[in-house]
Amino acid sequence: MNPLMDAYAHLAHALAADPLLRLAATVATLDPFWAALAEGEIDYETDPLTIALHVTRGAFPDIYAEAGERLRAGAGYAELDRLICRAITARGIPLDDLEAMSWGVPLNAWGVDLEDPEFYAVHADLLPLLAPFGLRPPEEDAYRVDVPTCVYPAGGAIAASLLEQTEPALRQVGWAFGWLFSCNGNSLVDCTDEGLAEIPPLSWSPDDIAFAIELIAEAEGIMRDVRAGIDTLQGSPDLMAALMRNVAILYRELKKKGVRDIRHFRLAWAADDGTTKPAGDSTNG
Repeated sequence: MNPLMDAYAHLAHALAADPLLRLAATVATLDPFWAALAEGEIDYETDPLTIALHVTRGAFPDIYAEAGERLRAGAGYAELDRLICRAITARGIPLDDLEAMSWGVPLNAWGVDLEDPEFYAVHADLLPLLAPFGLRPPEEDAYRVDVPTCVYPAGGAIAASLLEQTEPALRQVGWAFGWLFSCNGNSLVDCTDEGLAEIPPLSWSPDDIAFAIELIAEAEGIMRDVRAGIDTLQGSPDLMAALMRNVAILYRELKKKGVRDIRHFRLAWAADDGTTKPAGDSTNG
């Protein structure tokens, strides 16, 4: 027999007979990147697939195992991109491509910038909701929109009052104004892309992943309520009249006493039966 083949057979027999070597062979088969990825921090300058394998190895071992299996079967980058993105999205972290993993957990911002002229062009349907606050479409060549200082405290008070209501439809309108005036308490809903970029990104640690999933789920729920609240307000003349009345009340108070905490004013809102119901427990009337 060929000496080289003899040596191969001998090594194969030794590998099968030694438990430690069998374990090593199993690790090498199931975790082909154990040596390269087991130590140290993620090098975010490397290619997106390597980063994705590093992340999934630590955070989503089942996804990593499936990706490793597909790699052994000869899968290319595009197939692995689809596999990993779909799997992580299913866990509650929307992911469009592997490159988005390079700087931590990817987060999408839904926030509003009322000083941005483009917002008024893109969301022309929301202009009637902003008109009671004195906000109008900017001039065509405007670089920024001048938002008076009274707008945000009044908008926050409107949102807070509506969120105190027991009727789900009115609470949804409250979430809508919380979105418009960036006061819902969820950074994904309250921040624009620019604002979110100023916050340190979440890492792929277990705690940060859990927090991101909770934050994203909450934001998605708020935005569903925002859309429903906008529909409710646009379809209710009584509610729009109540909005205009309440904004005028708040502006008068702000003019008299200056910007202060006016979130506990007793405001009345039109109900579905055409009546009005008070919200809040302030003595300010």
